[in-house]
Amino acid sequence: MSDKYVKPIVITPGFYQLGTPAYPAYLSVGEYAMLIEGGIGATSALIVKQLQELSVTPEKIKYIALTHTHPDHIGGVIFWKKLWPQVKVIANTTCAKMLKSEELPKEFTKLDGIISEILLIKGEINEWPAVIENPVFDVDMVLGEGDKIDLGRGISWSVLDTPGHSPCHTSYYNRSQGIVIIGDATGLYDPTRDIFWPNYFDSLELYCDSIRKLYSLHGEYGALSHNGVIKGDVRNHFRKAMQATEAFHNGMFKRVANGEDPKKVTLETAKWVYTFTNMQPFEVIFGLTRLMFRRSQAATGKPDLFKLP
Repeated sequence: MSDKYVKPIVITPGFYQLGTPAYPAYLSVGEYAMLIEGGIGATSALIVKQLQELSVTPEKIKYIALTHTHPDHIGGVIFWKKLWPQVKVIANTTCAKMLKSEELPKEFTKLDGIISEILLIKGEINEWPAVIENPVFDVDMVLGEGDKIDLGRGISWSVLDTPGHSPCHTSYYNRSQGIVIIGDATGLYDPTRDIFWPNYFDSLELYCDSIRKLYSLHGEYGALSHNGVIKGDVRNHFRKAMQATEAFHNGMFKRVANGEDPKKVTLETAKWVYTFTNMQPFEVIFGLTRLMFRRSQAATGKPDLFKLP
């Protein structure tokens, strides 16, 4: 596969952004190295080239830490594990169980192909990625809230359970460097327009709880699963994410309360979302918007749902 080359970005000494802006992965280097995010099939070869540019040898890579099991966040794992069989995949208990689902390989193959097609149309890759028959997603290390990942040379990551976007969503925190791996815990953020699409696909209540948990951390860098790194006042990002979530929830429900058809409301909301993200087909965006309307219904009336400390 010959990707259009994107250079790795130095975030802090020993911490790098790899992949593409829309589908980044991250690299933390101590005595050992750890990739964070499973990526997509279409950027797996690119990330291998970026690691070579950084002179990170396969022997140095010890872990791949997953944020969650959505197909666009695990696609690179099957490629990298084939290249580096010694690497251990890290995820939480819920994630490990979900990755054993018989339906996951079919879902992965379908969505990974759709994403590859979109990237080809955009000109971000030049060729279809290689196809791996019968993909298997095995977790080698099950970690959860409060566990540590020690990479040596003073580089340590804490594991944080941050469900809501998905039941298995995990974030990671490097206190010494002030880095928070946010993942998709605050939804999809477009920094060019400073706009959010909240993504509480599993639970609105848990999604807000996770934003509160991340807000309590001291962070100077917030690494997102899409569109790169927030630098500076990361707490302000969480504050804006919560405000955007409240506005998204209330916006739909006020329209329905005023007599509009819920189907019309969710369709028009999905069309608005599609104006700033076309990373997936519109039918997927629409389906997810309808799902979040149901999640909003389930959380209606919960006290202090959007309150920050």
